[in-house]
Amino acid sequence: MNWQTIKLIMLALLAAFLVIFIGGVAVANNESDITIFKMGTDVIVPAKQVITDAVAIDANVTILDEGQVINDAVAIGGDVILKPNASVGGDAVAIGGQIFKEKGAIVGGSEVAMFSNAKVLFERFGLLGTLYLTNVLFWLISLTVVLILGIFLLLLLPDHIQTITATLGEYPFKSAMWGLVGMVAITLFTALFSGSVFGFLLIPIVNLALVVAGMVGAIATSSWIGKKILPHKEAVFIPFFLGMLILAIISFIPVVGGLIILMLNLFGFGAVLLSRVGTVQSKITQQPFEQLEGTA
Repeated sequence: MNWQTIKLIMLALLAAFLVIFIGGVAVANNESDITIFKMGTDVIVPAKQVITDAVAIDANVTILDEGQVINDAVAIGGDVILKPNASVGGDAVAIGGQIFKEKGAIVGGSEVAMFSNAKVLFERFGLLGTLYLTNVLFWLISLTVVLILGIFLLLLLPDHIQTITATLGEYPFKSAMWGLVGMVAITLFTALFSGSVFGFLLIPIVNLALVVAGMVGAIATSSWIGKKILPHKEAVFIPFFLGMLILAIISFIPVVGGLIILMLNLFGFGAVLLSRVGTVQSKITQQPFEQLEGTA
């Protein structure tokens, strides 16, 4: 297969992608089974026509007079509009929009309208832009909380934070393993005991401990990042502030930024567990992964 053939295949796949996700697609297995999906273009169910599902992303779903959607009508970044005597057999869902029903319109399932006030953002920035802004806002608020908590803990428990930071610096691979195992263990615990009396009592406590440990780990991660850039800086707060600034900048990277912060915080969470919340000095920690990390 030569390069020209490969290029033609790639262009064909790209064209198919654009047709499906930009122009929209209607799939029909038989005359009475039609699913319409469109992105950036309104889905309009003609009058008196019956379809199975209607989904619009960054657009509206409009069902004209006596039109029927057997299952669900979903609009993400738009409205679900039912004209007179139109019907939805399942759920009508509008995320970033509203549900409008005219006289005689029926929704057989639930009517769910979420983040309706964000419609202005959807209209101005589009779906992807709104998701990006929401993601950045989420991380900036989270980092602000970590910053405030970090200032208090560095004032009250500086030795514990420095011990966790040192543990993360000396045993990064081992910290990652502890963080991963800890997350899996908490997930399994929640899944196994949810719905039981034992779980009802302990799951909130475990989740609260997870949040606190995660935030302490984020503080240690920020300090560790700052010390990597300023290795000879003896001050405690300057590396921490520098690390927080770098994480805030990373949060502006679309998609990847949030994943990077999550990964770094997993290391910090593991260092919290490995150092027993900063009560075990890093130099006396056992070294089963020493062959991967080298001698500290």
